[in-house]
Amino acid sequence: MTFTKPASEFETLDENYFSDEDELLQGTQLSNEIGSFEESLDSEEDHQFHGVGVTVVFPCLNEELAVGQCVERALETMRAAGINGSVLVVDNGSTDNSANAALEAGAQVILQREPGYGAALRSGIAAAETEFVIMADADGTYELDAIPRLLKPLLDGDADMVLGQRLNDATTATMPWLHRYVGTPAITFLVKKATKNEMTISDSQSGFRAFRREQIMDLKLSSTGMEFASEMLIRSSWAKLRIKEVETKYAERIGESKLSTFSDGLRHLRQIMLLSPETAASIPGILATVAAVILWAFAAASTRTFGQVGSLAWIAGVTAGVLSILGPIVFCTGIVLRYRAESSGLRSARVKLPVESLIRRFLAWGGVLLFVSIVGLVALLVNFHHHPEFLSSALASSLSSFVRSVFVVGIVLTVAPLIAPFLMTSPRPQLPTAKDEHEHATLIFGGRFEKESSELCPVCIESGALREA
Repeated sequence: MTFTKPASEFETLDENYFSDEDELLQGTQLSNEIGSFEESLDSEEDHQFHGVGVTVVFPCLNEELAVGQCVERALETMRAAGINGSVLVVDNGSTDNSANAALEAGAQVILQREPGYGAALRSGIAAAETEFVIMADADGTYELDAIPRLLKPLLDGDADMVLGQRLNDATTATMPWLHRYVGTPAITFLVKKATKNEMTISDSQSGFRAFRREQIMDLKLSSTGMEFASEMLIRSSWAKLRIKEVETKYAERIGESKLSTFSDGLRHLRQIMLLSPETAASIPGILATVAAVILWAFAAASTRTFGQVGSLAWIAGVTAGVLSILGPIVFCTGIVLRYRAESSGLRSARVKLPVESLIRRFLAWGGVLLFVSIVGLVALLVNFHHHPEFLSSALASSLSSFVRSVFVVGIVLTVAPLIAPFLMTSPRPQLPTAKDEHEHATLIFGGRFEKESSELCPVCIESGALREA
């Protein structure tokens, strides 16, 4: 017996079959479209970096163990992203095989005889011939795979300088506790204050940075040591450059660290004081002086326990006496620092007074303060011998503290001629270049510059890496 279905049921079955097949085809097409869209995004991003000229600059001092790996990693990363990149290693007086290791890895090598992190980077940036420059350390700590991430905000027009922020990935093994929680935050705070908080960065000491070469050259950077990092940020902020951070990884360094915690920290502090004397000295001096006046007023208004050691009125009087001396001296120090910075070219000035005028102003202020102190002293003497006294004991005590402070500050300012030699400045430090044939010049192995043959390393001569300009 044969069972058959009505024709209408077969038609319904066929319709359902073809309907399911259409849905399958549509799903397949949608997946293909999504995949094509993702591929187009990837290719668009790759195309963004294609042909972009980038030079990675590594300052190097005895980094034989890591410099070759860093060079190779940087070149591989740029090659994979389609970047037209090269690596420039600035040998800062290495006594090991760093230069040869960098050469074998595919880098150009510059020998800069002027010691210092800043001197090495200034030479490398000046020698670069590409629009973009990336600076990093040759010790294996920075995530060189992040080079495209640092470049992207520059290419998108979102920033003029990009920093690789390391702190979120730093550990006790990669960054000492003192640097992570004290040194770097303190210097970052001072740098931000020096720029009037116009920057929103959290890691001012990151040496992993991307920028346009010409913009940084226009800043006329002059530091030769580790303080170069702070000077670059402060001057960039003054020039209204947009500074942005991207998070990067931070690894344990390969080899021995060259960073000196206290000496390099002091160099940073000195550089910040010269670049921003208002933040470092003038404003604190004014605030200290104002605080002294307020404390004197509080002490003078006290009717009880003024003469009792340990009382609030006594503490206010003593503190006011100290602040009233420190405040004006620190304020004048800020003036001296500002003159020094302007004279040495670290700051520009619309009107720059000659040093003789500055000394005369100090002498004049000192003379006025000495006169005021003498008047105050006479008033106290008259009050003591006058019966009844026309000054209360609290007011007389505050006045005596004021007279002492003004007398001390007046004496300090009247000896201004003694500090005149410290205000005389020499021209800003210039790094050795190849322009002077009779001096030790900058050397690029396999590049454009040369150096006296007596100063060349035997390894470089034997390897044939040196070519005359």
